[in-house]
Amino acid sequence: MSTLSRRPDGVTWKTDPQLGKVLFLENDFGQTQVALHGATVVSFRPHRGDEILWRSENAKTEIGRGIRGGIPLCGPWFANHPTCPAAPSHGFLRTQPWEFEGVEDSLRNGELLARFRCALPPIPERGWTHSAEAHCQVVLGVELDVTLTIRNTGSTPFLCSSALHTYLAISDIHTASIEGLAQCDYVDYSDGSACKRWGDEPVRLTTESAYFFFNSSPVLLHDPKRARPVQVKLSGAAATVVWNPGESTGMKMSDVGKEWSKFICIESANIPETAVSLAPSCSHHLGTRISSRG
Repeated sequence: MSTLSRRPDGVTWKTDPQLGKVLFLENDFGQTQVALHGATVVSFRPHRGDEILWRSENAKTEIGRGIRGGIPLCGPWFANHPTCPAAPSHGFLRTQPWEFEGVEDSLRNGELLARFRCALPPIPERGWTHSAEAHCQVVLGVELDVTLTIRNTGSTPFLCSSALHTYLAISDIHTASIEGLAQCDYVDYSDGSACKRWGDEPVRLTTESAYFFFNSSPVLLHDPKRARPVQVKLSGAAATVVWNPGESTGMKMSDVGKEWSKFICIESANIPETAVSLAPSCSHHLGTRISSRG
């Protein structure tokens, strides 16, 4: 494994005026960028392909806030904390600097693997009374493979919900569609948490939508203006979250605004309803793999 003392070919660091310190990985498969703030993957461009991830023009690092776009890491809880109003939405992982652990370049076919770590000590006043640590692994190969691992380092069990909040770039929300979720049960959080079942048609979003599908099979995102669909594969997930804020809400968000129609989130997630119980010394791995498919 490579360490900080040896930098493999295709690995560079840059300081972005909006995102802070960013790790660039590049090989024969393409290029990806990871900001140390939140260990957030902020770009993925396959070789001879378009940018797959969306990132807000106003995205920036800010204490206590995640980067709008890319693949923010949510945990050790997803959405609002169940009991503490002062706790941050989607947990702490996406809002603070992570430690870079190194890059490995001895993988198959010239893949590059970067590792990051974040400690989660107790912060009782913000709803977190346990001890844990999180690890993020980013592999640049034929697919972009991102894995979030949360490990219980304390002496008591806790419920862990998490997500890889992936923003995928599209030309227009009105023409994009998602295949692979036909006949799936889901919770419609944009309709009072109603439990529903999708039909046979592809998923299309025309208004503010927050769908939590109880499904972890691969899905395909189709965009008529792109030559190839984008495939998303999940691992360690009980739900596929599909989200877009819609025009009314999106225009009110300072880091979305008029860009609301240029992305769809397809997230690998364990939502509160499917939270994982982590005993002391146990870990949970949540992953997403993204690629262009012909």
